Amino acid sequence: MIGIYLHIPFCKSKCSYCDFYSTASQSLVQPVVMAMLRETERRKNYFLLAKNSFSDAQQATLYVGGGTPSLLPPDMLNALAQKAMATFCAAPPVEFTVELNPDDVTPEYLLRLRGMGVNRVSIGVQSFFDDDLQRLNRRHTAQQAVSSVALAQKAGFGNISVDLMYGLPCMDTERWRSNLETVFSLGIQHLSAYALTIEERTPFGALLRKNRLLLPPESELAMQYDLLCAMSAKNGFVHYEISNFALNGFFSAHNAAYWQQQPYVGIGPAAHSYNGRQRQCNVASSAQYIKNMEEDKDFFEVENLSKENRYNEYVFTGLRTMWGINLSHLKQTFDKELINYLLANANKHIENENIAVNGDRLTIPEDRWFVADSIIVDLIWA
Repeated sequence: MIGIYLHIPFCKSKCSYCDFYSTASQSLVQPVVMAMLRETERRKNYFLLAKNSFSDAQQATLYVGGGTPSLLPPDMLNALAQKAMATFCAAPPVEFTVELNPDDVTPEYLLRLRGMGVNRVSIGVQSFFDDDLQRLNRRHTAQQAVSSVALAQKAGFGNISVDLMYGLPCMDTERWRSNLETVFSLGIQHLSAYALTIEERTPFGALLRKNRLLLPPESELAMQYDLLCAMSAKNGFVHYEISNFALNGFFSAHNAAYWQQQPYVGIGPAAHSYNGRQRQCNVASSAQYIKNMEEDKDFFEVENLSKENRYNEYVFTGLRTMWGINLSHLKQTFDKELINYLLANANKHIENENIAVNGDRLTIPEDRWFVADSIIVDLIWA
């Protein structure tokens, strides 16, 4: 599996919690799209050089994220998608996802997406309460969130993911329960639910430093997470990654490939690429990105990954999923020093049931996932 990611770096407004790169300058839309088309051409041998060349049988995923991809005119989005598929795909992608903001969703726009081959949409809802959405500085209303799902279904989408957030300011367990009841009543196939994380360089970060942000205590967060797990299971959703739940057959192929260390290429300002040995990060400035493309200059920084880096990434991402980490793979890929380190540090967690042994796999049981990071850190090579 290879992954193709298109980063659309435009937003009408910045969410209070968001630390991702984006710009509100709509004047840069066409120049950025032209630069992304140039980058795609410049990267045409990326997977070949990574010794991960695709054959007719190799599958690919295409994911359009941001920013707010639904701000991009459909013709431009289609041009980017068609160029990416012609460059990297031996066959149509098994999964073609576009992120949508609820207030951008119209029947006409959805039909255009269907026409260009999109078979999955991810709708950024975050909450079904208007006061939550106002605090988050989201553009849509709760009613628009509900309507956007119905419109996607009417347009023929049978693979719909919704994003929600818990641990929001002033959110208690009953409000979170109401959000979950609403989302499961909509007939979606996939749910991504994230605990609010306060990043320093965000409006929420500034409010927290001034003691003006009322956040639920850790105990409340734990209750909200437990409720999320229980209600997801009750509605037939498989908890396949710490923050992701889906009906059988609807796991995100694109994200699962990330977590399983498959190669991917990222196109656009601030996009990342990974080939198993090296990570690349594009310049996080639309203006600089455009300039570098026009002048045929380097547009990314390179991080060469040591064996310890690669071990740490495999352990960290793998143990956040239901598949865990594969000891046979580790033994084939890394030297004895790292394997012995892993096993020695895993033993205490196996004894206290923080880690389960399933054949040649190590997994963290679901009831320990809320504290998974504190378990995983013991296995990371320092």
